[in-house]
Amino acid sequence: MFYGTTRLTMDDKHRIVIPARPRKKFMDMCEGEVVMTARTRDHVLLYPLPEFESLMSRLESLPDLDQTANDFKLSFTANARDETIDRAGRLLLGAELRERAGLHKSVILVGRGNRFEIWDEARWNAESIARDARSEAMSLSSDAVREFRF
Repeated sequence: MFYGTTRLTMDDKHRIVIPARPRKKFMDMCEGEVVMTARTRDHVLLYPLPEFESLMSRLESLPDLDQTANDFKLSFTANARDETIDRAGRLLLGAELRERAGLHKSVILVGRGNRFEIWDEARWNAESIARDARSEAMSLSSDAVREFRF
């Protein structure tokens, strides 16, 4: 399980260093074998290989003849790239995904349960402000509050 946010700096070779704790989890889960993809242009998704394979098996059950399902599958798989976290914890952010998500020198690594998201820091900050505004404008239903415990 991955959680939390960490600010990272991309080096001149377009690599980031995965922090020690999640790096250990990646090494234990998949020996550093990961898959990166981008379904949208907001951020890059980073999966341990076993998690990505599990997701792919679930995606295969979606019908190709349903346009929405097919578009989702295509956007998810067409951008996927195998990568390896080396023993020093470095992960290369390839040009296509880096450009698609608008990643620059400063990025934010966001834990999302079974995966990480890699955001450009400026985009992450803007999205955080927008998310806070949405949170202030909405209220949870009593059913949702009753079912969820903090």
